[in-house]
Amino acid sequence: MKVSKKAVVEIKGGFGNQIFQYMFAKKLKNEGYDVKINTRFYNQFNKTAPPEDTFRSLILPPSYFGFKEIGGLFFKLLVINNKISKSRKIKKLIKKFENPFYIHVKDKNIENMPTNKIIYHFDGYWQNINNLVSEKSYLIESLSKNEVLDKSISMNASRNSAMLIVRRGDYLSMNEELSISFYTECIEYFNSKIENLQLSIFTDDIEWVKKQNIFLTAKNIYGPEESPEKVLELFSLMLNNFHFAVTNSTFSLIAAVISERTESIILVADPWFKNRYFGKLVKENWIKIDNI
Repeated sequence: MKVSKKAVVEIKGGFGNQIFQYMFAKKLKNEGYDVKINTRFYNQFNKTAPPEDTFRSLILPPSYFGFKEIGGLFFKLLVINNKISKSRKIKKLIKKFENPFYIHVKDKNIENMPTNKIIYHFDGYWQNINNLVSEKSYLIESLSKNEVLDKSISMNASRNSAMLIVRRGDYLSMNEELSISFYTECIEYFNSKIENLQLSIFTDDIEWVKKQNIFLTAKNIYGPEESPEKVLELFSLMLNNFHFAVTNSTFSLIAAVISERTESIILVADPWFKNRYFGKLVKENWIKIDNI
């Protein structure tokens, strides 16, 4: 009897990362895996001990995407097998030891992933825009289960509306923040193509944005949000635009994929990051702005 391959997909990070992980889970399901979701990453923020990661909230539950959370026993099985796979003692006793049932898969080793396991534990970000574009209807259907997002997805955005995202925060420590000249070029491009531009800026550093002269013409400036309800409200405001300066943010990229029309202008940073690999995050018809 053929045993179906079981896949567990870790959901972690912010809203943009969560969407990519859910869409990767859908890809696995299409390939015949029995897929379950693990969201225990977010439990660390409910404890008194300091968390290991930057604070994030689970924004949408797995049920919106048609998946179930793994149970406690299955989770313990993952933990045990992960320890066995990493055990130095076992590797000393058995040269070239490889767990015959389980594998822990990260972004960097998925291309060489063996196909003879029973349990596949996917623990990565899976940032591939093709997973969003190929299942756009499924993505919209899933997000529309939230009342706030459903309303925005159904709206017709004004043709002169555009959004630009300015992310600094952790990008500063990563040395991946975009330059003033980059944002200037984006705004100038919009102005050259869009009559009576109505620009909305979304940022995690609202004070810095307000001090920059190039953003003075913006109609709206929105700051960061943390609670799931507020994050969804912010995302719904992104969806209510016709044109998008995605820059190098997966948060705004997802909004652009959902709301893109034939006449939409989508601007992205080229390269996405200067100092690290960033996955496949750009459609061919999107306009690249030099990130130098």
